[in-house]
Amino acid sequence: MTVATDGATEAADPRRAAGWTVPALAACSRALPPECWERLCGLLGLAMGLLPLRDVRRAREHLGRAYPERGGAWADATAARAFAHAGRMAGAVIAAFGRDARHGRRRLVVDDPERLRIAVRRLRAGQGCLVFTGHLGNWELMGRAIGAALPLTVIGRRLRSPRADGLVRILRTATGTRQLDQDTDPRRILAELRGGRLVATLADQDIPRLAGCFVPWFGIPAWTPVTPGVLAQSAGAWTLAACYRAGGRWRLHLGPLHPVPRAADRQAAAEAITAAATAEFEALVRRHPAQWAWWHKRWRTRPPG
Repeated sequence: MTVATDGATEAADPRRAAGWTVPALAACSRALPPECWERLCGLLGLAMGLLPLRDVRRAREHLGRAYPERGGAWADATAARAFAHAGRMAGAVIAAFGRDARHGRRRLVVDDPERLRIAVRRLRAGQGCLVFTGHLGNWELMGRAIGAALPLTVIGRRLRSPRADGLVRILRTATGTRQLDQDTDPRRILAELRGGRLVATLADQDIPRLAGCFVPWFGIPAWTPVTPGVLAQSAGAWTLAACYRAGGRWRLHLGPLHPVPRAADRQAAAEAITAAATAEFEALVRRHPAQWAWWHKRWRTRPPG
């Protein structure tokens, strides 16, 4: 007899929700050298990027808006490369499933080790830090690697698919990382910061239900969550982190540590922090345009008038 279960039941047990598909693919990935496996997944992503799919059309349109001077052919080619990169990233994440946490750390090259040492000293002093990041490169591999070495809490949204949500939670928490939902009581998040932890949030999406403000994204106003800017003030500092691919390696970029002085107008300060972090992240995306998720509805919400 088959007993039906609802999404809430599956989400409560992430290992059950993840099912057998990804573990099976992870086992297959071990039959190939890592580079060959990722290249194969990249080819599958590229094939998807050449199909007349809605997300492909949206990626081309967004690239055209962000880079109007490049032309349609460049936007089409870059969109295809972005899907190829997404496939490669997915391959790397699948291969990490069930592996020792040190596997991810060995695959990352740190751009500026001194900035990492500064962050470590801050955490050892019991001071937390708000980390802005986004959907560039391989954010899941980055989270696994950092979480295996440093106290890390990530703020994420619950995915619509219980199976996908369960899988992501397993991957993120397997190395000791804690995950909190976007709707978590802010006092709980503040407790994480005051406990001397890194608190990371993907802050490059337009989520209308969340408090936000309009900041420039490729010269176009984009609705951006402002709560990370509020949390950065409570932490006393913020930084930007991203994991991108260059020279055949995954590389960890950690931006400079930005101290946050007390401000009389906390809302204005939060918006200024949000704008500064978004500009810093945009500069990274401009260096690696084919590694960002251009199918996101980044300009969904429009300013009044």
